[in-house]
Amino acid sequence: MNTVLEPMYGWNDINWRKLERSVHKLQKRIFQASNRGNVKLVRRLQKLLISSRTARLLAVRRVTQENKGSAT
Repeated sequence: MNTVLEPMYGWNDINWRKLERSVHKLQKRIFQASNRGNVKLVRRLQKLLISSRTARLLAVRRVTQENKGSAT
């Protein structure tokens, strides 16, 4: 079956401020756990950050729009 799936929302419809806030909060939790010396929690939160869709979207946005790689 060859069907093209349409995205549920457009690139410009994404609430970027909300995504930035949620990723920043997670990074803050990682920093605080690191300061407390809780290695197990730090690793778990890092894993969560890497697999999160919001962090991935922000990374793609940085590369394609904000950095010099925007010509790509």
